[in-house]
Amino acid sequence: MTKQIVIDIETVKCAQQKQIDFLLANVKADSRLKDAAKIAADIEEKRSEVIDKTSLDGSFGRILCASVCDADTGVIYSMSSPVVDEVAVLTELVSTVERIVNEGTQTPMRPIIIGHNILWDLRFIAQRCAANFVKFDKRHLPFDAKPWGENVVDTMVAWAGAGNRITLDKLCMALGVESPKSEMDGSMVGKFFEEGRLAEIVKYNRDDVAATLACYMRMKSAGML
Repeated sequence: MTKQIVIDIETVKCAQQKQIDFLLANVKADSRLKDAAKIAADIEEKRSEVIDKTSLDGSFGRILCASVCDADTGVIYSMSSPVVDEVAVLTELVSTVERIVNEGTQTPMRPIIIGHNILWDLRFIAQRCAANFVKFDKRHLPFDAKPWGENVVDTMVAWAGAGNRITLDKLCMALGVESPKSEMDGSMVGKFFEEGRLAEIVKYNRDDVAATLACYMRMKSAGML
């Protein structure tokens, strides 16, 4: 039996000083500025923007938490670390996927990985595994799959079409599914983390997975998938 697994991750910006120094090495002020205070402010703003953007870049950003759902049972497993222990989070994520794949079958098949913009999540996971020396099975976390391939279902692509986008919030509204974006959204994860609100981030992450699964099931029942 082919297992269906929903995955979603939440990420935060780079914290490794050597990498930060590398990324900031070429940041310069707008050449049109002459006032010293404005030059300093411009550089500071650009430096902050460069680092903030790493939360979306698997080369330098970090995985704060992840949720993995067995679509057949609806059970959601979450993994997180208040100190961003990526090795622990990634190891648990990989082992959870492996456990679901192997559960209740003597001949495990490649799972179908489901998510909203899932190939972004899968590549980020693969990049962070490589950066942290965490081994994973590419058959079970197919980071280089096509969004229309047999072993991944991207609810964003399935709904909007290749090359187009729709937010999970908007898709939920279209399908009458409760949106997880009522109290926070992905852009707020970094701020919540700095404020020590990890439990709220994990809940949001779990709600994202539940909403993605609900959208997937609605689309599947209609014959879209």
